[in-house]
Amino acid sequence: MHVLLAVAASATDFLPSCLTGTWDTAETLFAGETGQVEINLQPDGLGIMVGSAPPARRIDGKDDGKPGLRAIAGFPLRAIVEGDTLTARPIALDPREEEKARRMVITCSFEAAGPTLTCAAPGHPRLVMKRRSDTNPVESVRMLEAVRSRLR
Repeated sequence: MHVLLAVAASATDFLPSCLTGTWDTAETLFAGETGQVEINLQPDGLGIMVGSAPPARRIDGKDDGKPGLRAIAGFPLRAIVEGDTLTARPIALDPREEEKARRMVITCSFEAAGPTLTCAAPGHPRLVMKRRSDTNPVESVRMLEAVRSRLR
């Protein structure tokens, strides 16, 4: 059952507290044998989306007992809520990436049971994320402050 978010009918730059914090597909970006995704959202709608690749496998097939390395990449985003939909768009910090960022739209629906955030973007698989925390990691907050200062 999807829950309508308690916001005005027009888009707002402030996210309800039920959406802020850390959302992810697993307990960490390093969990499991598949890639993982995490979104950190601040009350003003500024956030970061980070993804990890599946762990690397040795080509000789030997398991030395150490976890495989993972590639991790992310980008800042701006999220707004309109009705029952959270819409996030990447923020291009490099002017050469502005057009690409403008074309990418991530839409998410919130379900209070769990709670879960189900997100989709064209050309990408649907993601179901659980809320891990109502706050964001210190590193994420620092990165978002740097992004915020560049946007001023």
